[in-house]
Amino acid sequence: MKLGVISDIHSNILAFRACMSYLEKQNCDEYIFLGDYVTDTPYTEETMDYLYQILEKHTCHLLRGNREEYLLQQREIVKGRAQGPVWKNNSASGNLLYSLERLSDRDLDFFEGLPITFVYEKEGFPPITFCHGSPVNTRELMQIGGENTKKWLEQIPTDYLVAAHTHHPGGFEHQGKAYLNTGCCGIAIEDCGMAQCLILESAEREGDIWWKPEFVRVPYDTKQVVNDIYESGLFDRAPWFLSANIHIYLTGIDRCAELVALATKLQEEETGQAVIWPYIEESFFAAAAERLEIPDYCKLRRLQ
Repeated sequence: MKLGVISDIHSNILAFRACMSYLEKQNCDEYIFLGDYVTDTPYTEETMDYLYQILEKHTCHLLRGNREEYLLQQREIVKGRAQGPVWKNNSASGNLLYSLERLSDRDLDFFEGLPITFVYEKEGFPPITFCHGSPVNTRELMQIGGENTKKWLEQIPTDYLVAAHTHHPGGFEHQGKAYLNTGCCGIAIEDCGMAQCLILESAEREGDIWWKPEFVRVPYDTKQVVNDIYESGLFDRAPWFLSANIHIYLTGIDRCAELVALATKLQEEETGQAVIWPYIEESFFAAAAERLEIPDYCKLRRLQ
């Protein structure tokens, strides 16, 4: 039995296709998707169309990620069914708004119907707990070796816990249980030019069946992704956040969360008022990017 596991596609159809092509060639029997299907790159419609094609072709199990939860919450706010800040085209939320505008009601309803965790069970094989962030929170970061990760391993009813969200692949064991992280398909950190996914293959060890992990790295054309970010108009929606993303594609260095946090801090210091996300001025993003040594990709409009 082989399970192909993909997470954190982030609309990157080029990386998504590369991973699926590899997994299909390995004759995976079933596929598990752990969320964050869209946002952050310009291929929203293409990603959803491809995902629906995969569902028709293969046996699949899907979860919701934090990105899907953000999108669903914003739909409720826009429709007046919930309270909260409305997204705008700036470096805090413009990339999210870009995807939301390109998703159909069918897509959002599809996301809404997905669980955030599930236990994979098949007779003759050890059960596996799958989630995006943690079993109860799509935003929780379960780092490899983290104390909260160890606590979750102690709490879950299975001997395997597979998650994503951190964009760092790998695993460890704790009290006889295994934690595995898929890494990131669409915006891999510290792994330029690669899309990451995971294969779990059943194997026998000392008379028992166990899941043997293979952490997969598949090359794809990141230069094309960067150029399409510019040509699609996505970059102009959230220039400094997309600069941070382009920095990941070109160097592997991730400063996205730091960028937003520092821009918020600088604006609060300057104005003396608390900042409500996403209402952060672009000038403070520019100042934060300079401090974090994120190059001014605003001046670049195409990679040669």
